[in-house]
Order: sequence, then structure tokens, then C-alpha cells
Amino acid sequence: MSHSLNIPLIKILIQKDWYLSRKLLALYVGGSIFALSFISLGEWQFFMGVTLLMSMVIGLANHLVTSTIINERKEQTLPFIMSLPISPTDYAVAKLIANKSLFFIPWLAILITTIGVFTFTPIPDGLIPLSIIMCSYLLLSYCLVWAVGMIVETEGIVILVMVVLNCLIGPLIYILGSIQDISSHFQSATQVWNSASIGVLLLEFFLIIASLVIAFYLQARKKTFL
Repeated sequence: MSHSLNIPLIKILIQKDWYLSRKLLALYVGGSIFALSFISLGEWQFFMGVTLLMSMVIGLANHLVTSTIINERKEQTLPFIMSLPISPTDYAVAKLIANKSLFFIPWLAILITTIGVFTFTPIPDGLIPLSIIMCSYLLLSYCLVWAVGMIVETEGIVILVMVVLNCLIGPLIYILGSIQDISSHFQSATQVWNSASIGVLLLEFFLIIASLVIAFYLQARKKTFL
């Protein structure tokens, strides 16, 4: 399919999503910083901080998909976008760049800060691989929800996928804890990466890339927005 991208309009759509999401972004990033601020103060503070931190990242992911994709259809913003000289491919590019940057930039900042907190506090560094794997799962979860939102464009299905992926966090932690090559290093003074932990991480990033490619391809090949 030969199509010249409407770069100026794509930039405007990206800026629109960033502008409309700026307060939401600040709220969740602020909540994440608050969670990290007391995560190393004690045992109950650690578990409460981790729970709050994960809730902030999950909330950010779900709200971004809802506000930038689902609400465009509920609030009749999409018909206005359809009236512009923009193709489904342009729309897919704009949504891919806007949504990935809106989530990935704060996600990366939170990940780096989390590693820093674990490194410079009494929390065992052996938990760093687990933390990175769980953070990567949250990124994967966001990408899957975004992909479903772009493909099916149905609020009920998107919410169902959100709920299912959030419910899988507990089982995932249990599974990782049952893998001896991973769990045996949780209390280590240094982080340990082996074939098991690296394999899980690579699988997550493979699924991330696959979900984005499939969603973008299916959206871009549409002849109309409907």
C-alpha cells in the first residue's frame, strides 16, 4: 500500500494526546514517586509501597488507553478526526507514537528510580531482576490493552482484557517465585541474571513487539476508520 504520511497532521494528533493527558500523567507519576519514597522504610512499608507503585502504573496504562482511544469514540471525537485529511495509516502512526511515548517515558523513569531505590537502600539487590520482570509485564500489559483497543474498538472487550491482565499479576509473581533459578536469589546482596530470568524478560519483549506490530498492521491496512 503506497501512502505518503501526513506528517504535520500526525504531529498535531500526537500533541493533542499529550496535551489532554498531561494532568493524568502528572497525577500517576506523582503517586509513583510517593510510593517509592517510603518503600525502603520497613517491611510493611515495602509491601504497601510496591502495591501502590504497581497500582499507579496500572492506573496510568488503563487511563491512557481509555482517554486516548475509547473516549474518542464515546465522545464523538473520532468523527471530527475522520473529517480531516488523514488516513487510517496516519491515525495508527499518531496513536502508536503518542501512546507509547506517553506511557514509556514515565514507565522508564519509574523503572530507573525503582532500581536506584533498590540499589542504594537495604532492600536486597537480588529483587532487582524480579522488579524488572514485573515492570516489563506492566509494559506488556499496556501494549496488549492498547493493541486490543486499536483492533476491536469496543469498550467492553478492552475493559475485560484490562481486568484479565491485572488478575494475572498475582499468578505471575507466584510462578516466578516457584522457579528456583529465579527465587533462590531474591535475598542475594547482588542481582543475579541467569537463563531463567533473561528468558522470561525476552519473552515479554517479544510479546510486546508482536502486539504492537499486529495492531499497527491491522489498523494501517483499513480503508476507513470504521
